Amino acid sequence: MLLPWGGPWLLLRPDLMVLLLVYWTIREPMLMGGWVAFFLGILADSADSSTLGIHALGYSMSYYLAAHFRPRILSFYTANQALHVLPFIFVSQLTTTLVSLILKLPLPDWLWWLQSPFTALFWLTLPALLERQKSPPDTPKVS
Repeated sequence: MLLPWGGPWLLLRPDLMVLLLVYWTIREPMLMGGWVAFFLGILADSADSSTLGIHALGYSMSYYLAAHFRPRILSFYTANQALHVLPFIFVSQLTTTLVSLILKLPLPDWLWWLQSPFTALFWLTLPALLERQKSPPDTPKVS
């Protein structure tokens, strides 16, 4: 959220915070909790200068869905997991929009709705980036 995006690219800015939240909820459920999701949402609200609690509600909804469907998602390969994670990201985006609509805040442009599929594409590279393991050191041969 803090990267310097501008112009029409700002509407396609991937929501990496919700993506990482869903990723760690699925991979390490004991580390993630509803309070972590809510706190990350509050941080996102303050970073985005939006109404306090909008992202927190969306991230909490995404956390709940990811925790509920965790066993199912882990049974798929990475590309199929991205298709299952897409609705979680979309729910966060939809929740943010519905709350904005209720509070009569300005609604985003139509291009903003492409943010969810664009963010879900990052799921394909996320496991490779976050789960890189060092190869074991070469063991000396004993002659």
